[in-house]
Amino acid sequence: MRQGIRIIRKRMSGGRWTGVLALLCLLLSSWAEAGVPVISRQRVSDVTPRSFSVIFTVNEPSASILSLFTADCATPFIGAASAIQQNQVSGNTRITISGLNAATGYCYQLAVTSASTSELTTSAATQIATAVAIERTVAKGADIVPSGNDILKVPAVHLPSGETRDSIIATVELLDGTAVAPLSLLLGSTQNRDYFNLNNLFSSATGKTYHLTGGERIKVSENHGATGCVIERFRTLPKASGGTAPRAFVQANAKDIDASGGVNILDVLRVVGGKGTASTGPCFNSDLDLNGDGIVDSADLSIIKGGFNGLP
Repeated sequence: MRQGIRIIRKRMSGGRWTGVLALLCLLLSSWAEAGVPVISRQRVSDVTPRSFSVIFTVNEPSASILSLFTADCATPFIGAASAIQQNQVSGNTRITISGLNAATGYCYQLAVTSASTSELTTSAATQIATAVAIERTVAKGADIVPSGNDILKVPAVHLPSGETRDSIIATVELLDGTAVAPLSLLLGSTQNRDYFNLNNLFSSATGKTYHLTGGERIKVSENHGATGCVIERFRTLPKASGGTAPRAFVQANAKDIDASGGVNILDVLRVVGGKGTASTGPCFNSDLDLNGDGIVDSADLSIIKGGFNGLP
């Protein structure tokens, strides 16, 4: 192999072959790394007083383990329970650790083993802290009333030909960063259980239950894993009802792509970024297809340019 590369380099010497040679070397390097699992899109999610989850993508079929330590990242923590959800096609994985102590620091490390070669990849040790407490009541004027955030349905996801719902990890996060962590779901084959429980959002300022009032801007992301793209949808939260009946995220103005409250150049740039994608492809975001014809193109750009009513 090395001799072959030397011959190719000699025959391709010259400026006009530089790009071709670089591409060939990249391909040869990729072949050499086949069977070595690569961990990407790793995030901590769903941090509560007693649990947390880690979501990530692996580039090939593999087996994943999460090792949990105390805050020193050296002493194993004994007694926690672990549950794993994984889609081997997309590589999307969600590991949930429970049985923890509130307001306590921990450290975790991922170990991923290739199913084809048994090659092992480990992540860097990552520190996390559990939330402080769940609060079931909230002040309302002079009264203390029961508090309950809403159960919200995951917005419709894009499913290109051959892809199934259970290959997608969906996340929801507050755009202002005031929640401890996003919420996540490895979606099911049907939509019956695809709901975010906003009671599991905790304030980064207090570590206690986040009491939502409605109107908060959020981002819902759908990670299609190693086989696809990450598609982002922006919405606002409805006014918290205090009940448990599933509700939907709010999209007040379809032209306001980022849910900022006005249509401006930032919304235009999002449409430009999706230009050329189609409903038959892997990266299509229906939010950018303003005329609903299955492709993001200049017609959608004209629509959003005609809707300007605010500043960034």
